[in-house]
Amino acid sequence: MEKSDANSEGLHLSTIFNVPAPQRFIVLIVLALWIWACILRFFSHNSLDVSQVLLTRVPQDIRPGYTLMQLHRTARNFALKITRIIIPFHFITVFLFEYKNATEGPFKNIVFFVYFLPLVQSVIIFSYLLKECQIIRYCTRRCLLIEPSPRSLRNTYVLLSDTLTSFARPLIDFTLFSSLIFREPLTHFDLSVALFPVLVRLLQCLREYRLLHDKTLLFNALKYSCNLPILFCTWQSRVYEGSANTERLHHVQRWFMLLNSSYTLFWDVRMDWSLDSLSSLRSRSKSAVTLEKKMYHFAVIIDFVLRFWWLWVYLFQSLRPVAIKGDHLFFEGEMHYLEVIRRGIWVIFKLDAEYYIKFASK
Repeated sequence: MEKSDANSEGLHLSTIFNVPAPQRFIVLIVLALWIWACILRFFSHNSLDVSQVLLTRVPQDIRPGYTLMQLHRTARNFALKITRIIIPFHFITVFLFEYKNATEGPFKNIVFFVYFLPLVQSVIIFSYLLKECQIIRYCTRRCLLIEPSPRSLRNTYVLLSDTLTSFARPLIDFTLFSSLIFREPLTHFDLSVALFPVLVRLLQCLREYRLLHDKTLLFNALKYSCNLPILFCTWQSRVYEGSANTERLHHVQRWFMLLNSSYTLFWDVRMDWSLDSLSSLRSRSKSAVTLEKKMYHFAVIIDFVLRFWWLWVYLFQSLRPVAIKGDHLFFEGEMHYLEVIRRGIWVIFKLDAEYYIKFASK
């Protein structure tokens, strides 16, 4: 009876999150918009005016920047607007996806709409985003020309670029499946698209190093370069799929993923969040902690769990008596959702650290 209930729960969970891979990318964008609105609400509740460490207007604009309340209201209204637009598209796409899976014969041509509609939605979202947010439009045009000064502008660049890296994996699925509207997938083009966010941050770090000569930026660039061998192994495993080298490539890839997860976890906690240790947190100043201590401990634990989620999945499946294909424990694409949530937590404590650097450490 218990086993039956567990299977029923797993089936129900899979059904809820069973959306086409390209549509999942759209869902993640909408989720990210709401997480950003919640982050601003969180800071407002904790009386941390992070609008002081983010540039919310283009440098040439002489008007005062948005206040925290204005930022929150604008973000919430924008998320609500996009959600209202996307919901009808979402249900139509999911319905057509399920209909396609249940239908044989000529109706299989409906696959064109299943993969075309997410493309339309992405164009709508980014059009609204670039139209209604000048600072995002400004940073997008100059993404490789990151400006380290003023620091508030740099923070805006970093938040946008780092958030984009969290969408690298969903971009692979989105690009691969969207290319099916041309009947044949564009071979390996999806990996090139996924490489773009990583290269943006890598080149930004190198540009900052050239301007500031801060060696820390080279180590930050090294952090992003750790993604390159992972993508290379993915490419090679596709090229030699089914050969004796495939499992060896996967094994090598897991070692690179372990290195990447460990390096990025350290960088998150020590460099981005400016935490000296888990016990004293920021030991350089008595006023260094701007939030409750348990929040920092909780964030570090969550960051650790989610950074290594792929490892927990691998270990769990390795211990199962029957081999299971897939990279998830509960539902397909769970790592994509968890990464967006993890990025939201990272943003909170990154902005908290910037607030500390500007105000509390003085």
